Amino acid sequence: MIRILYVYAFLLVVLATPMALAQQDPQFSLYMYNPLYYNPAAAGSEGVSRLQLTQRTQYLGYQTIGNGDGSAAQNTQMISFNMPLAKIKSGIGIYALNDKYGPSINQAVQLSYAYRLALKNGTLALGVQAGMFNRGFDFGQFRATDPGDPLIPTGRINQFKPDIGAGIYYNTTDYWVGLSMTHLNKAAYSYVVGRSLDPSEPKAYLSAGYRLGLGYNIDIQPSVLVQYSTKQGIPGSVASVNLVGTYDNRIWAGLGYRLKDAVMATAGINLMRNNALRIGAALDITTGGAQIKSPASYEILVGYALPAPDARKKPIVRTPRFRY
Repeated sequence: MIRILYVYAFLLVVLATPMALAQQDPQFSLYMYNPLYYNPAAAGSEGVSRLQLTQRTQYLGYQTIGNGDGSAAQNTQMISFNMPLAKIKSGIGIYALNDKYGPSINQAVQLSYAYRLALKNGTLALGVQAGMFNRGFDFGQFRATDPGDPLIPTGRINQFKPDIGAGIYYNTTDYWVGLSMTHLNKAAYSYVVGRSLDPSEPKAYLSAGYRLGLGYNIDIQPSVLVQYSTKQGIPGSVASVNLVGTYDNRIWAGLGYRLKDAVMATAGINLMRNNALRIGAALDITTGGAQIKSPASYEILVGYALPAPDARKKPIVRTPRFRY
């Protein structure tokens, strides 16, 4: 099954060479460590409660015409938390996202729930997410041809709308595969009174990965992430592949490629008892459209797995002081 999925993912990457990158939602090079963002059914899939913070700057130093302060570079922060609820065969999660590129602003808070069904060789999860999505523009960053035009808004305009998504996720000790879709309700935004609506575009995500042991201390993990645009089809879709090697379950590094966009180098380390602290970084070197893009992007990730609660009953300590 997993081999068939990889074949299809590889064919999609090869056949979609002429695709153009269209981006409404932020993208992450360390996507394999942020499954909750792409698929609500991944909540609780790690078997631990994890708090994580991700910072990404896309096309560092990119500038808009007429605005030379470099503020057009896409800057994204995300904080997430998810945990398993083994007693009720479930997982829950939440993430908060702040994303800005040029005058565009995207912010979201999403709650996720996954029902996890144990099968013979792995776990199948069905997940849903619901929350609020804020989209807006800072019209102060626009440079109008006719300054003072009353039809051009001024200041910052935001709109909050409900946002929902759903997904399915299957994982074992050796591999995982997930399929999800976001912005299912197609919430529409209007920033200028009497003007056309700007609907959210549903996105479909396919993610898969495999863990292969090469020895006692070394394993490698190939993975793929495909983001399909329901509005633009293949020309507006994005595909990424990555290969990460891990030594002693602590030090990891890898290389990846985002189609017609960038080569990705990733590295990280797991620290503390039971590898509870995860620190990672990614550097993207632009390969596609380099004449209009800044040459590099970077990403930093810090995550901490909370210790599992001790369900054992604490022993009673008796002392003569409190006997009477």
